Formats: sequence, C-alpha cells, structure tokens
Amino acid sequence: MSLNIPDRGLQRNGLRVAWILAVIWLELGTFRFALRDCHWPDTRQPHIPDSRIVRILVIADPQIIDRHSYPGRGPLLFALSQYVVDLNLRKSWNSAFRHLRPHAVVVLGDMMDNGRLSMSTAEYEAYFTRYNNIFNMGDSPLPVYYLPGNHDVGIGNLPSFSLEVDSRYISHFGPRNYRRTVGNHTLVFIDAPALVEEDVLRASGGHTFDSWPALSHGPVEFVKQTASTGSLGPIVLFSHIPLSRPSDASCGPLREKGTIRQGYGFGYQNTLMDGATEFLLQSLKPSLVMSGDDHDYCEYEHTIASSEEKIPEVTVKSISMAMGIRRPGFQLLSLISSVPSPDHITQTPVPPPLQAPCFMPNQLGIYFYIYIPLGLVTLLFLLASNITRANKGIGYQIWSRKHSRQDSPEALHELSRGKSSHAVDADSFLPPPANKSRDHRTPAHGRSYSSPWTWRFTFGGQRRRIALPNPFGTWRSRGDHRTPQRDVGVLVGLLQDLGAIAWPPIFVFLGISLWVMQW
Repeated sequence: MSLNIPDRGLQRNGLRVAWILAVIWLELGTFRFALRDCHWPDTRQPHIPDSRIVRILVIADPQIIDRHSYPGRGPLLFALSQYVVDLNLRKSWNSAFRHLRPHAVVVLGDMMDNGRLSMSTAEYEAYFTRYNNIFNMGDSPLPVYYLPGNHDVGIGNLPSFSLEVDSRYISHFGPRNYRRTVGNHTLVFIDAPALVEEDVLRASGGHTFDSWPALSHGPVEFVKQTASTGSLGPIVLFSHIPLSRPSDASCGPLREKGTIRQGYGFGYQNTLMDGATEFLLQSLKPSLVMSGDDHDYCEYEHTIASSEEKIPEVTVKSISMAMGIRRPGFQLLSLISSVPSPDHITQTPVPPPLQAPCFMPNQLGIYFYIYIPLGLVTLLFLLASNITRANKGIGYQIWSRKHSRQDSPEALHELSRGKSSHAVDADSFLPPPANKSRDHRTPAHGRSYSSPWTWRFTFGGQRRRIALPNPFGTWRSRGDHRTPQRDVGVLVGLLQDLGAIAWPPIFVFLGISLWVMQW
C-alpha cells in the first residue's frame, strides 16, 4: 500500500531554510534596501565647476528610552522594549552612516528621553554612554552638532526636572546657542526650549523683542548678536521646536498623519509662538529652517511679511521606531560652495542649501505584519501535514488488520474445508479453533496501536460513526518495519515539528542581534 506522504525531514529542512532567509532579510537586508533611493541631493544637480560640497546627515529625536519612559511596564516587558528599540536604532544608524558616509552630523535635540529628569550622576553617565554606543561612528569620528530639546533640558521649572540639567547638558553635548561656518554657509543652532521660556517672560512684561532686555547668554541675545555681526554665506537655522504656522497648514504628502498645531503640556510646546517665529525670521533671514520634536515629517514655507521672502522649513522625522510613526527617517543636507579660479575675478554665487528626506523600514510592521503571519502560515501548514499523516496512519492500520485477518489460520482453515458452498455453510456453524482468540482487534506480532477517537450514534434510523485521529500519538513496535514512521499523533507531531523548525531561525535572530549590538 503506497501512502505518498511528504518526507518529514525534507519538510522541516525546507521550512528552516525559508525562515532563516526571512530573518536575515528582515533584520538586515530591509535596512539596506530601504536606502536604495536615498542619495545626497547634490548628486541630482548639474555639476558646478570649482565647487566644494559638504554633506551633513541630520537626525532628530532619538530619545533613547530608560526606566522612566514606560513606568507602567513590568521589568521584563520594559527590558524587552528597551532592547528592541536600541537594536532598531543601531540598525538604522549604522545603515545610514555606512551607506551615506557624511562629512558631519547634526542632532536636532531630544537625544535622551529623560535627560531632563533628576537622577544620580552615575545613572546619567550610564545613560549618556549608552547613547554614544548606539550612535557609534567607529575609528573616524566626525563633527557632531547638537542642540537641546525639551527632553534634554525641559521647559519650565517642574519638580521632577534636575537642578543640574544645564550644566549636565553643556558638559556632555556642548553649548546651547552657537553658530558654525561650514562650506561657506553659517549654521545657527538655537536653544528653542530656552527661547520659549524667554518669550513668555517678554510677553508677560509687555515688551517687544526690540525693547526686551535680553537675558544674558540667552537665545534672544544670541540671535541679536548673530544678526549684527553678519554671516558668511547663506544661513541654515536649526531649532528643536518647529516655527509657528496656521493650524490648518499642510505638511505635504510625505507626512504620515495630521499636521503640526500649537499646543503645550508637561515640559513641551509644539511650536514657537508667532512673535518668536517672526523675530527669528526677520533677524536671521535664513535660507532654510530645520526642526524636530514633532517626530513626523513636515514641509512648510514661511513668508517674511516685510519682504514677501519665502523661507522653507523642514521638520525632520524621528529616527526612532518608538515615536509613534510607522517609518522612522532622517534628512540629508548638501551645502555647495564655489571656489574662484585664477581666471575669474568674481566668485560664483553660493547655491542655496539642498535637502532630501530618507525613510527607514517599518520595524513594528515587520514584527506584526510579516513575522506573525508567517508564523501562522507555518503553524497551519504543519497542522495540516500532521493531520494528513495521522489519517493515513489510521488507513494503514485498517489495511494492516484486514490483510492480517485474511492471512490468519482461521481463514486458511475455512479454505481447507472444501470449495462447495454446502461445506462452507456447514463449517460456518463450527466454533473457531480453541487455540485462537475471538478478539481480532488485538494486534498481531506484538504491535499495539492507540485507537482513534470514535463516536457512535443513531441518525435517520441507521447506526453511524465518526472517527478522529488520536492527537496524542500512536505507538509502533521497534521490530515492525512495515508501520510508517509517520505514526505520530497530531499534537505530538506538531510540537515536534515546531521545535525542530523554530530553533535555527531563533538562533540566527539572536546572533544577528548580538552582532548588531557590538557595532
């Protein structure tokens, strides 16, 4: 009897290979594949003779989480959350950094989710070290320009905020207001949380920005000094908090949901106020504004009322999967400067800064919409395979018993009595030989089988029976080579298959994770 059941070993190996390839692709390949269309914006422009290009990678709101981030989660769930988020940040950062090879990096604030909170020096140092380990640049560190976010220094004086927040930030990340000249451009970094606080003080005192006695070393004083001293080339303004705009202003087609609206709460404010926004734009007249804080992408064009000049602002996506967006991202900034040749007396005008967004894979989508469905498909496939094996195993038992009875001494005895129907009818009244059991259900040659689950009932005046395979397995004697190896119950076989198939991809996943955590 041919049962034609697929080989269990071949089936297991095929699923193992499929899962291993899926894990390698989803954990590593998708991050490289997501950057296939991510190119520096200057590469899409015509070449400018005697030009120099500075390429800056701009990231926003890493907000690496700590024990204060999810107070409602238990220790195990929080440890898992932190590990998964850190792992995703490492993969995104390393994929972007190694693929794009920037000349400098700008971080638009909120480096740590709870850098503003009161904590011991040792805890803050460990927090800062973890941040540096995630955003590791290897043996060739590049210039990194930080600016403070509300999660780094806070807004307002709340009891949970550290009294050392200012000194801690400056000692670990640098000044809160500063400017740098890069590629014939002036990069201006504003302490937006401090500007929000100073703007409240100014407005409550009834002052304009012209009459306001600016706080020493504050953002207003810094902006006035920058405006009075002038700048080399176009200005690029960096602010953690986006500038104000109408509440119904569109953010463009690349935004995932909603728009940016004014609002405030515990230690945050969604946008700068109208007065502060006008003050920055009028004083600095930047060629480009780049902001963060909102976590989602947004493009908006401001207009300076006095000159009708248009100033674009780009709110950069968060690079973290934990910030409520499907696809994290970052921004590419190209600064092009021209160097006059000896044959030209005048220098070619500096082109405006160029920028372009890039997006990373949907990590939660990979977990929930790929891994889980693949797992369910695998489970259903294995369940169907084991049910098929069990049913065909029952078919083999029935076939085996039937042929065992045909070859039994009782059947041979009947045939030896003669071929006439009369003899057979007469002998049919004789009892069976005394040395044989009447119970033909007892398996021959030492074999034992567990019976299927059977229900007998009467329906429509007839006796009926439903038989299902025993889910807990059947037994096979060692000496019985005719009974197939597939004689295993549904549940036992399913669990054996799952265990045999799951451990190789799990080890590959853990190996990749440990490898990534060492980058």
